[in-house]
Amino acid sequence: MKYLFFIISFICWSCNAQELPILSKTSLANSDDAMEHPKNGNYAKDLANYRDQYVGVWEYNQNGVIFQLKIEKLDQAINKIEYNGEVSNYNYTDVLTLKYKLVKNGVVLNDNLNTNLFDQMNGWGIKQVNRELYGRILDYTRNVMGSYTINKQFGSSNTIIFNLILGNYTIQNPSSYYQDGQPLFSIPTGGIEMTKIN
Repeated sequence: MKYLFFIISFICWSCNAQELPILSKTSLANSDDAMEHPKNGNYAKDLANYRDQYVGVWEYNQNGVIFQLKIEKLDQAINKIEYNGEVSNYNYTDVLTLKYKLVKNGVVLNDNLNTNLFDQMNGWGIKQVNRELYGRILDYTRNVMGSYTINKQFGSSNTIIFNLILGNYTIQNPSSYYQDGQPLFSIPTGGIEMTKIN
């Protein structure tokens, strides 16, 4: 039993030893820091709490399409470049995560709103000073990674404009998969107005 405790302790220590140190800090609220955010070892922190205004569940409901977007905060998300097990560059950023439910004509196409699984590469966003919220989201139904922006409606805390950009995407399947006469994205595109429901 003592031996088992030692092994478990060593594994936990090894996992913690893998954490990469924060070498500097910048603020997402300071436009002068923008060039320093991707610097090796930097932590770009949301000191002005810009992310708070986006947190919640937002809904678009028109023409038989229900699209619910859950936005949550994730502090100190790591971004690293690794080759053959060696990290050559890394930094941390306070980001927003995105999960969604998509229903078309009563059929649920995707629903990961309440899952605990999170892959930050499948739905994330960054909010910097003087910029809209921007990031990437995976359309699970069509397996296409797309870029989006989110703008708060001026004078309203309960509506946003979600804009999935048609011209900036990465297909995850062979190109022949997308020659089926269907739109590239199943997620609504263009500037759709979404209302906060939670």
